[in-house]
Amino acid sequence: MGDHGGTALAAFLLRHPEFSSVHASAGEPGFIASSTMTLALDPPRLRERLFGGLAVPIVHQQLSGQVARVLESRIGAACGGEPSPEALLALGADGLRSLGLSASKARALLGLAEEVDSGRLELESMLQMDDDAISARLCELWGFGPWSAHMFLLFTLGRMDVWAPADLGVRKGYAKLYGLTELPTSRELAAEKERYSPNASIATWYLWRVLEF
Repeated sequence: MGDHGGTALAAFLLRHPEFSSVHASAGEPGFIASSTMTLALDPPRLRERLFGGLAVPIVHQQLSGQVARVLESRIGAACGGEPSPEALLALGADGLRSLGLSASKARALLGLAEEVDSGRLELESMLQMDDDAISARLCELWGFGPWSAHMFLLFTLGRMDVWAPADLGVRKGYAKLYGLTELPTSRELAAEKERYSPNASIATWYLWRVLEF
């Protein structure tokens, strides 16, 4: 983890000691180092990584991680490597459906590919945008919602204040960590972001890890 990430983590744990045992078991959040590597890529690889960072959440929507990874592998094999807008458009809806994707996921992936291929969605320009502006732009795309935008902001861009209240794992982790007998609703959990800002991403990541221990 870089100096900024390490400082943010230390400040977060000082403010939220309830996460100390999770930190001891899970270590430092991996998304910061991953995003740092992404931003250091040369332009062609950066474009590829940013596009993949948008495509992956579409594949994972409402699926178990295991099933989603199988679909990711099939898409990669069909595209001859990491998917690009051009490769997905060449596959088309029938090609994506033959890999096991639902009609709605195929439509969402092709819509994303068309936006990027046409230049209407400039991936590199998002690096200069704030979180709300990125989320708003992505949610204009068919099949994209706040959850998918949150995953892109967190895992691809490494933004530090991402809170994912609609994520089932976050809701379960929150209930377990704080000893709740019922899962909080997305609306209830949305109001908790202020508690963790400006480092809500660390809370999001650790609440997933809570369920592993």
